[in-house]
Amino acid sequence: MLHLDFSVLLRNCHSAADFANRLNDAIMQFATNAHIKLQTTANSTQDAFELLINAVPDDSLVLLVDEYDAPLTRLFTAENDAESEKMTQVMRDFFILLKASSGKLRFTFITGITRLKDTAIFSAGNSVADISQKPEYGTICGITREELMRYFPEHLRYAAAKWLQLSAKQVTDQHVEQLLDEMATWYDGYCFDRKYATHVFSLWSVLSFFSEEYTSFSPYWFAVSGQAELQKILSQQSWPERLNLLAGDCVKVGSSEFQNPSTLKTMRPEVLLFQAGYLTLKAPFGFKVSLGVPNKEIESALTQDYYEELLPNAEEGLDYFSTSLRAAIKNHDAAALQKCCNELLLSADCIKYPLTQESAIVHSLNLGISLALHVRLVLNQPEALGRPDVLFDWQDTTVVIELKYAQTRGTTQKLLQQAAQQIVDNKYGETFARRPILWRLAMVFCAETREITDVQVVS
Repeated sequence: MLHLDFSVLLRNCHSAADFANRLNDAIMQFATNAHIKLQTTANSTQDAFELLINAVPDDSLVLLVDEYDAPLTRLFTAENDAESEKMTQVMRDFFILLKASSGKLRFTFITGITRLKDTAIFSAGNSVADISQKPEYGTICGITREELMRYFPEHLRYAAAKWLQLSAKQVTDQHVEQLLDEMATWYDGYCFDRKYATHVFSLWSVLSFFSEEYTSFSPYWFAVSGQAELQKILSQQSWPERLNLLAGDCVKVGSSEFQNPSTLKTMRPEVLLFQAGYLTLKAPFGFKVSLGVPNKEIESALTQDYYEELLPNAEEGLDYFSTSLRAAIKNHDAAALQKCCNELLLSADCIKYPLTQESAIVHSLNLGISLALHVRLVLNQPEALGRPDVLFDWQDTTVVIELKYAQTRGTTQKLLQQAAQQIVDNKYGETFARRPILWRLAMVFCAETREITDVQVVS
């Protein structure tokens, strides 16, 4: 049995040639250990895999390849096209030979993240079948709720006791079901079944959850996943696309785009996010493939990642900002809301999000509040008599904000009065309000002091 882990072979490699040499060495070492004599010559230009294929009998070799795509996804970047193409050729040569040598192979199993046509592994006529979305293998990459109950009954009862602060004797089946429901919210929801008939928990997250002495729901898998690779993917998404995903929307991708991407460079970012485990199937396959965020683990981790990109200068973390913002709205505390908004604006990346005009302030507030509350803000929504800058619902409150931009401190009070009168005259929020409480605020941002200096609640 020849086991090749391409991610291991990549260690200390700096070029396609380095990787090709490491691959050759690994195959030669396998042949030596298995006492397989390879017909090498001093002038031979054949690679080790071809020599091995020629040396073994028909239907004899078992080949396992782990992380076949690691050389393409980890080592090279868009700035190094020439080296990336060389690596693609190394991969292509390997899998073309694999395709031509199917008679020598008794069994082949290959794992990886991305499905790339350019590697030749998925080309027409290849004996390697892609089982990634086949219904019969839908639970192979995770653990089902039924399997959790069957194989981890004591772990579930222990975790339920810790989570609910009960003694072990007090834990009932109902408590275990309650824990499983919360675990499902955090770690379930992954679907690899084109019929959308099965879904699984992230096994890594479940095992990490059970290993904690003090039961804690945290993004365990996300913490060990490829952050650098994720940053590259996320940078290709627009903010509306990001916020829509966090709000529970699905993104639809053409079936061909989903199943047959050629290269990493041309692959849609949503497809790569799916293949990397950050999105999952949300409906059966059709002309379009629906993808969305699988669970709270990924939702919270993506939110944190977006927050750090938006607010690199923040002194406090997302949890603090979110808690402060929720409290301000719940208590209808205008001063506290003003403070939250200013912390957001002062922490933003001033190069990417310059605070140079009213629309820029509204845009930054939209991003920060959306991330903190996971709500959709409506910007400049046409109403009967005008267009308020910001509208959104939170719990029992519909919030309306009319913002003005002042160049100097001396004009802020006049602009505040204008904003408040505009809310009253145009009846902002009265046709939009869907919640029992309508909370309307006039605000003024001053360019001179770079903060919201004035706030007034409009009854």
